[in-house]
Amino acid sequence: MISGINGGNCILSSMAKERVKSGIIDHAQILGMKSAYTVVFDGSQWNGEPLVLSSSRQPYEPRIFKSLDGALAELLRIGLTEASIKITDNTDSE
Repeated sequence: MISGINGGNCILSSMAKERVKSGIIDHAQILGMKSAYTVVFDGSQWNGEPLVLSSSRQPYEPRIFKSLDGALAELLRIGLTEASIKITDNTDSE
């Protein structure tokens, strides 16, 4: 497997786009609750942690999307055609 930035598990959209083109990444999950969604790439792990989309402003932290539409739009820009969504709330115990 290939790590994200600086050997971590966060990757930028540009890095994810290249991995989609090469077939390393082919599916993602949008996880979260209202106004706080993250994108996790299925089947792509580094040191036992899933690869997570980050932003160029904070490349070492998961990118937080305020809406599902924003997260989906970013996945489309990256080139992914498959994604699942898992909505959680504050009472979930995962």
